[in-house]
Amino acid sequence: MKHLNLLWYIFIVFFLIIIDQYTKNIVVNGFYLKLNDYIKITLVYNEGSAFGIKLFNNETYIIIGFIVCTFLVYFLFKFNKKLYHLSKDKKNKFLINLFNFSILFIISGTLGNLIDRIKYSKVVDWISILNFPIFNLADSYITIGVILFIYSYSKLET
Repeated sequence: MKHLNLLWYIFIVFFLIIIDQYTKNIVVNGFYLKLNDYIKITLVYNEGSAFGIKLFNNETYIIIGFIVCTFLVYFLFKFNKKLYHLSKDKKNKFLINLFNFSILFIISGTLGNLIDRIKYSKVVDWISILNFPIFNLADSYITIGVILFIYSYSKLET
């Protein structure tokens, strides 16, 4: 992986985390908005994981978050080294870049929620749409990242 790419990747992760933390900070400081009965911004602290399911204590979630991020960074480097020869094909180059961005989104989301766990001992959720569980931007990053990961990896021609 080139140094320029690495700098861009670090910038993207920090940028996404800053947006996530900024929006959470606004909501924690009292911002509330109700657009209609289906879309509103409201503060909820989530002590569990996805959909509020609490399987572990906060310290365990913090350890898991660090392990996931470490694994994803390792995987990002390992994957790029392994598939470098495929990047000469335009389709594969696009899919490799999409794959890399998917991992960056998952890392950003994981770190965004990890910061909350360290700061508040729970995750700040604030986006309420319909009857779906309340979530935050970091959760969206993870969801988008997983979808892009599955798509790009399944379409890559090795």
